[in-house]
Amino acid sequence: MERFDKNGKLIIPLTQRKKGTKELDEQQVRYVLTEAYCPNGCSIIDKENEINGVPGLRMKFKRPSMEGEMVLSAIEGDFDKIILSGELEDGVKDELYCPHCDIMFGKLVNCNCNPDADMVVIGLTPKLDFNNSISFCNVTGCVNGTSIKSGDILRHMRLRGY
Repeated sequence: MERFDKNGKLIIPLTQRKKGTKELDEQQVRYVLTEAYCPNGCSIIDKENEINGVPGLRMKFKRPSMEGEMVLSAIEGDFDKIILSGELEDGVKDELYCPHCDIMFGKLVNCNCNPDADMVVIGLTPKLDFNNSISFCNVTGCVNGTSIKSGDILRHMRLRGY
């Protein structure tokens, strides 16, 4: 696997974090996001930075000691990221923001990986519709760190009694 993309940007493969994945999970049909928006309607699809042949989702991350930008894979179940600036830390929560207007992405529900972890919601239309969105955990390395359809998360939370 390549460590740097064609422009010299570091690619951090996080796919190995998905411990315990069954072969059947790998054979499932995966969706690829072609549209994704911040709460203000800015497109966060980054055609300049592709991951596994697909334009990624660009966003800013912030925590008390660090700020930066990253591009996440737009492929369901793919944990790969490109770090454009700053550093991510395994097991650490980052707040996520639009790279264009700097608005914070909303939160759908809490994630059970960490007491203050959140499932961040990204709209698939310019006007946020929770039924047409994806969500993922904002803690680096969490097994919920890849895009999941929001409806699936809500069903899971209801079944588990969260």
